[in-house]
Amino acid sequence: MSSILDKKENNVATITITVTAEDFSKALDAAYKKNRGKFNIDGFRKGKAPRRIIENRYGEGVFFEDALDEAFPSEYEKAIEEHNLKPVNMPAMTKLDSISKEEGATFTIEVELEPEFELGEYKGIEIYSTEYEATDKDVEDELERVREQNARLISVEDTEAKDGDTVIIDFDGYVGDEPFEGGKGENYPLVLGSNSFIPGFEDQLVGKKAGEETDVNVTFPEEYHAAELAGKDSVFKVKIHEVKAKELPELDDDFAADISEFDTLDEYKESLKKTIKEQRENNLKGAAINTIIEEVCKNTEIDIPKCMIDRKTEDVKAQFEQQIMQSGIDPKTYYEIMKQQNDGKNEADFDALFVEQAEHDVKQDLVLNKLMEVESFDVSDEEKEAEYENFAKAYNQKVEDFKKVLDEATENYIENFIKQRKLFDFLIENAKVKEEEKEEK
Repeated sequence: MSSILDKKENNVATITITVTAEDFSKALDAAYKKNRGKFNIDGFRKGKAPRRIIENRYGEGVFFEDALDEAFPSEYEKAIEEHNLKPVNMPAMTKLDSISKEEGATFTIEVELEPEFELGEYKGIEIYSTEYEATDKDVEDELERVREQNARLISVEDTEAKDGDTVIIDFDGYVGDEPFEGGKGENYPLVLGSNSFIPGFEDQLVGKKAGEETDVNVTFPEEYHAAELAGKDSVFKVKIHEVKAKELPELDDDFAADISEFDTLDEYKESLKKTIKEQRENNLKGAAINTIIEEVCKNTEIDIPKCMIDRKTEDVKAQFEQQIMQSGIDPKTYYEIMKQQNDGKNEADFDALFVEQAEHDVKQDLVLNKLMEVESFDVSDEEKEAEYENFAKAYNQKVEDFKKVLDEATENYIENFIKQRKLFDFLIENAKVKEEEKEEK
């Protein structure tokens, strides 16, 4: 095989590839074996006719096209490797220059390439500090959240329901005098103030007691997912069986021992302080990296091939519609609902947003990959081993067992994961920390 890079401009490479007579002969033989079952030749069982007999009957070039298909993948890969190209789509054969048993085959292909570009400035970009010291209030807030998680629901008699209480209710919904689908429930636990029901529903149960019955009058939102109910006035006949209030656990050593690995509340608080610090700093680092990458993207000009945008757009749209379907709504129905709202967005408008998001994501990926290439971080065996332990722990495995099933793809993923972490640390270290904006009193 030989190949010539004819030209390389506007992210497109034109390559002329020559398949030797010897390699083409092997491809012809493979094409014959794959396709001989398609031919009926008198005097031979189907699929048993020799190649020369089929070629005599149908012409010397009967297997040429299939032979090219056989030879193309390996010859293409060799050419790409030889010229150190990074294709971003499947190549297209634009010209068959020559083909014969004696001379082999020569053809020309075009392939779109990953764009070449110069990075914009990526050092000295302004960010807010990524350091954080957890305060006593942070710890107190977290303790309250944990207490809420571990609260017990206690049935209260002759007590008015308030926000935060859980009421056990039966309800029947009507539009006019007609009941509607999904408007009936029995022994339903509803947390007042959770906003899980139609706006205004929960507010009208505040102040009610167990054993009471009441009518709840509400209007379905205009954007309600069931189009036949959207904007309609309705009444729910509600019976309150029970009111349950939260009982929070006492903040003491027993509580700490019950919900953590620590014996005392003070030890648990100290652990919370460290955890809060780590979580907040991770969030701050994430925000800083987003700021830096967005700024580098603004400073970098890239002529992105259309095929990369198209492919990413399909992914963005598919992911969006998958999320819609997980909410129980058909995407077409969702687009219709959005069209009827004030903004009037139709599916075409959403498609334009998907393209915009795809352009952003592709450019960001290219910039990140270029940064990794330019800075060229090394990964030591010790760093890999440490990360193997982290991954094994995440999957509740022993590191030895994790490494036994470690394939090349996972190993490469972990190595790139470490490199990207090093890149992010590098970008933050080389950024310029600016003062926090203080609110005016």
